[in-house]
Order: sequence, then structure tokens, then C-alpha cells
Amino acid sequence: MTAPTTLRLHWIMTVQYGPETSTLSNTAEVDATVSRTQVYRDLRDHVAEQIGTRSFVVLYFALEPDQL
Repeated sequence: MTAPTTLRLHWIMTVQYGPETSTLSNTAEVDATVSRTQVYRDLRDHVAEQIGTRSFVVLYFALEPDQL
């Protein structure tokens, strides 16, 4: 049996920027060899694009396999 080459992960990130707070979540297909740190950095970049600023604080971050 071969190891999977990609993983489907569910993520949640709550951020605060100025007086605003936003929670975003979704799933991501990532290469199985990528580190959790790199996934976090990529998702942080994605969230920055979504909220329109790179100046924010992460209040909560969860990253889990997308399975029961």
C-alpha cells in the first residue's frame, strides 16, 4: 500500500484586524510532504487576500484531516 501524495485538510482561522474580527474556514488539498508550518503560512496568505489586509493577528487556528 502506498502513502497518499495529497491530504485533504479542514482549517479554521479567526483573525482580528483593527476593530474587526473574522473567522474563515474551508478545506485544502495539500501535498503530503508539506509541513504544518508551511500550510499555516499559505493559509495566512489566503486569509490576508480574503480580508484585504496583511496586518492582522491570528486568534485561533485549527488544522485537521477532513474525515470523520
